[in-house]
Amino acid sequence: MKILVIPDSHLKISVIKNGVELAKKVNADKIILLGDYLDDWVCTDQDYINIIMYVKQLLRSNPNVEVLYGNHELSYMGFPCSGHNHNVEEQMGAALIPDRRFFFGVAHDNVIYTHAGITYSWLKYNHLITQNDLRLKLPKNTGAELLEKIVNGIPTFDVMAQVGPARGGHGFPSPLWADLTELISDPLPVKQVVGHTPVKQIENIGKCWFTDVYSNDNVSDEYLLVINGKPEVIHYGDYYDKR
Repeated sequence: MKILVIPDSHLKISVIKNGVELAKKVNADKIILLGDYLDDWVCTDQDYINIIMYVKQLLRSNPNVEVLYGNHELSYMGFPCSGHNHNVEEQMGAALIPDRRFFFGVAHDNVIYTHAGITYSWLKYNHLITQNDLRLKLPKNTGAELLEKIVNGIPTFDVMAQVGPARGGHGFPSPLWADLTELISDPLPVKQVVGHTPVKQIENIGKCWFTDVYSNDNVSDEYLLVINGKPEVIHYGDYYDKR
């Protein structure tokens, strides 16, 4: 399977639109959006409505698009974080909470895709996996599917709102909040593709690929293409004129 990964866009519709164009150019079978469509330091209330409408239209028109929650979506589902816009919280909450087309994680070709990444400590603290599964099932070629089932089976959002010390919290880093440092210091034996932690260029550290290259005014045109479970970095400018 060929998957085009679209990193955190933070109200920049062009990041998603360029990714969709690129997916067509490389004949991708699926498109995965890694979350954090909302919140930026310079934006208007209309920007929020525009991007949510665009993402929902994309879901309606393309069955091969998979959309993940980020912590900035969770911010409008009862767990505010930095950048939260009180002017649109009612509209965003109404748009996000009942929409079952948004996921906390998806797995393909033994790669797990979440917004921020999954750590051992979070799984164990919340009693989401047995020691036997940690030892025997995760290292197998169905480990990513097991993690997908776990994260999408959580009944309450508060488990996903847990924040570790690297992001100013006192708990264990959840798949919507884990920092790059927390993820690489507490690794799983499963390949992970995540956003959340801003990086200048897409980085591969251990089994983790970090893709959040469009945050904090960073200039980039990178996307991640995953072919049969093997990630590679591609550039929008190699396929389209950026002018």
